[in-house]
Amino acid sequence: MNTKRPLLLMAAAGFLALAIALTALAGRKAYHTGHTGPSADSMTDISELWAVPPVEISAVLIVGALYALRVHRVGGVTGRRRASFYAGLAIILASVVSPLGGMAQQGLLAAHMLQHTLIGAVAPLLLLLGLPRDFATGLVGPTGLRRLQRLQHPAVAYTVWALSTVVWLLPPVHHAVLQSGALWIVQQFSFVLFGLLLWAPVVESIPAPAWFTTGWKGGYMNGVWTLGLFIANVYWFSGTAFYESHAAAALAWGFDPLEDQANAGTVMMVLHCLLAFGAITYLFFRQAREGELRQRLIEAGLDPARVAEAIRAGSGGALARAHGIPVRTRPGID
Repeated sequence: MNTKRPLLLMAAAGFLALAIALTALAGRKAYHTGHTGPSADSMTDISELWAVPPVEISAVLIVGALYALRVHRVGGVTGRRRASFYAGLAIILASVVSPLGGMAQQGLLAAHMLQHTLIGAVAPLLLLLGLPRDFATGLVGPTGLRRLQRLQHPAVAYTVWALSTVVWLLPPVHHAVLQSGALWIVQQFSFVLFGLLLWAPVVESIPAPAWFTTGWKGGYMNGVWTLGLFIANVYWFSGTAFYESHAAAALAWGFDPLEDQANAGTVMMVLHCLLAFGAITYLFFRQAREGELRQRLIEAGLDPARVAEAIRAGSGGALARAHGIPVRTRPGID
């Protein structure tokens, strides 16, 4: 008997029930109005910027519950992975509930950019780091796994992520997002989904193409940084405030619209630098360790194909220990 469909139906029913209940409880605090609604005083009152967005909160709680149920069933998921996944959910929740979410929805561009980057880059990375390699296979099966592998091909993933980033930053789209609550929700979910897609071939919770090794991953992350740098430079040096819809919020918070736009560019650049160069640095040292371990395993007589597969899956250390081979050399001894 297939248990996946009843579980998904229960999750969907729980999501709808939570969303309806939270909507009733939240009232006017569910979502903040866009650029034409509030006065300057209400826009800058931090106590009024907390929100209870029912759809986003319900989704986070349901995903957390499904993850906990799956972890309980399969076992073997380390505490570090669990902490990473729940930290990703916490960042999403904080970004939409806290005053940051209110400031973003009312139209402060720098706040919107910070929220965008947190739920579209930081949180997805933490979520994926919380998933071991075989986690998704048990959920989607072999056919679904093959489809996900095609979708997360580095060329596809980067292109889709880059296009979605640019489209959401277009001024007419920003204006529509501030006016439409439904489009605002769609934007938040797309940030998370495309962020997951961006990081998927790097983290490899689902195996990426065999040629996409550690060195290629470093180049891929350089492409992420390059797009962030390009957008930031447009914001910094254009001399034009592109977003008339954000002007009221910027002025209410004491910023000139062009200054708010420059601040948004700075937010994007700083966070993209931290994420991209952090990943590149990690990948550089990882490549050095992998090369050393690969050579040691092959010299010990293990099959090179088996060694390559284990290194790629992150189980090279376990393979070495199973054959009594030191994982790391000790200067002057090994």
